[in-house]
Amino acid sequence: MSLIKTPKQIEAIRASGKYLNELLYKLSDAAKAGITLIELEFIAEDFMKKNAIKWAFKNYNGFPANLCLSVNDCVVHGIPDGYTLKNWDLLKIDCWVNYQWAITDSAISLVIWGELANPLAHSLVIATKTWLDLAIQELGPNIPVINYSHSIYNHIRNAGFSVIEKLTGHGVGNKVHEDPHIYNIPHPSMKKTFLKPGMVIAIEPITAVSSKDFVTRKDNDWNLYCKDGDLWAHWEYTILITENWYEILSWITENLGF
Repeated sequence: MSLIKTPKQIEAIRASGKYLNELLYKLSDAAKAGITLIELEFIAEDFMKKNAIKWAFKNYNGFPANLCLSVNDCVVHGIPDGYTLKNWDLLKIDCWVNYQWAITDSAISLVIWGELANPLAHSLVIATKTWLDLAIQELGPNIPVINYSHSIYNHIRNAGFSVIEKLTGHGVGNKVHEDPHIYNIPHPSMKKTFLKPGMVIAIEPITAVSSKDFVTRKDNDWNLYCKDGDLWAHWEYTILITENWYEILSWITENLGF
């Protein structure tokens, strides 16, 4: 399928993004100390059934849930389970929505009970979101993606944190993952990667206190953990490249619970 979306596809992706935004707000409101990760998964499942939304990530390459819920040193792809959230936990909610065969993908990070509970986690989340909002201004038609990559990488490093180097953003819209890869480091391939009007991409800096890489553990092959065992954060938007610049199609741009 073409990476350049038709006007009809773009309208469907916009509608998908609105549902994803609504779901993320609902999940962020529910994410309090005492709730389990699997209960958050059930909230998402109920929302999708009520709005005739199809699963996008569930059963993708065997993943057993719709939400990726990752806590503290778990980087991405956390499988929802019986873990009970506690004050000071750093929770990352990553979600895909498939509405009328249009897929959007966004993620948010939350410190349970806020800054006073975990100042370091709070600072990491603030830095990740702040510099994403700045770095996306480097995106646009016929501009090398390495401009974005340099921006997000340098700002995160200057804030005193690290970028998980192997994890990237990606194209989205018709499938969960499409070309191109969007690195959050100045990877050489980004010099030759240019975006075109009509392309839809998921931009997602994945950051850590100190780690640059991830590892797996014995629990499963999906959950990825910071190599140094430290905290990480994640924020993600789905973006349409337009003739003049870009349009955010799924996002939470406000500072949730900060």
